[in-house]
Amino acid sequence: MEDLIEVGEYDSIIEADLAKGKLEAYGIEAILVNKGLAQIYPGGTYAFGGIRLLVKARDAETASEVLLPEES
Repeated sequence: MEDLIEVGEYDSIIEADLAKGKLEAYGIEAILVNKGLAQIYPGGTYAFGGIRLLVKARDAETASEVLLPEES
């Protein structure tokens, strides 16, 4: 089993899904942890560290670059 690295933490399901979708558009597999909890009890995500976005260790550097905010 390959190690997973956290590349993002979100308070909103929408933000988390958008970030995951962006990574997948670049061919990077990603999973969201605590998304189910956020759907059932939105305030509960704070107690468990938010919705966490994880990728394979080998993709972590690229994923972090993809997720950087775009400059205006």
